Amino acid sequence: MRKSCLILFAAAALVSANANAWGDLGHRVTALIAYRHLTPSARTTLDALLAGDSDTLTGPDFASRATWADKYRNAHRETAAWHFVDIEIDAPDMAAACFHFPALGGALAGAGPAKDCVVNKIDEFAAELTNATTPRAERLLALKFLIHFIGDLHQPLHAADHHDRGGNCVLLAALQGQATNLHAYWDVDVVEALGHSPEQIAEKLDAGLSGAEAKKGSGGRAADWAMESFEIARRDAYALHDLPTCRHRGAVALSADYAAQARKDAATQLLKAGLRMAAVLNQALGAS
Repeated sequence: MRKSCLILFAAAALVSANANAWGDLGHRVTALIAYRHLTPSARTTLDALLAGDSDTLTGPDFASRATWADKYRNAHRETAAWHFVDIEIDAPDMAAACFHFPALGGALAGAGPAKDCVVNKIDEFAAELTNATTPRAERLLALKFLIHFIGDLHQPLHAADHHDRGGNCVLLAALQGQATNLHAYWDVDVVEALGHSPEQIAEKLDAGLSGAEAKKGSGGRAADWAMESFEIARRDAYALHDLPTCRHRGAVALSADYAAQARKDAATQLLKAGLRMAAVLNQALGAS
């Protein structure tokens, strides 16, 4: 009985906390792909910025820094909502999901309002990183948030919602690897199914990609990427027989076909996130 209670408590704790989009593995994958597509100039500037960073929340390398924003959030809850944009699948309204895109009012993006979303923060931090007159400390902060948030936005359940906190309230009827809820399944399990290490997965996804394909996959803006992720979530992540909500909770069973499609979507989105991250960094840092 005591063991059962502990298991239930652990599952409830996982549901009550926001999962980390893609988990550390997925974020490392996106960064490793991005680094492969940086211009020499952008890579030099990026490496110089990171070399001046003494923060110990993560390792100092680029792939590790892509996981930094999740660690930072643990002690800075005012940044929690910046990681997602919960567009409701039954009444899509990006503006409402993004608190109507609050303006900074002259403040630095790192000190922006807590009620904001990942779409707005990507645009703000990209602008700061591009501007060479941005204070160095803020520019470094912008870099670390930006490389994480671009990854976040490509996880479908960070851009869609069904009154279930992006799947956090949807329990799984059977364990899927580490996951006990739908959001965690998309964060972690589908990525782990792609390979054993971030280097292996990044190499596999990026292998044989032509220059034309890379350019095609790197286009668009944050709002476009959000709607793309939203459509994947509506079509695939929420392709369930039942759709529980936080008010009416329930467990769902994931079929083999569902899992196969999820892995395919994850592979596509991780690659796009890496290519788009590189495009943003090339534009922001290439002429620095």
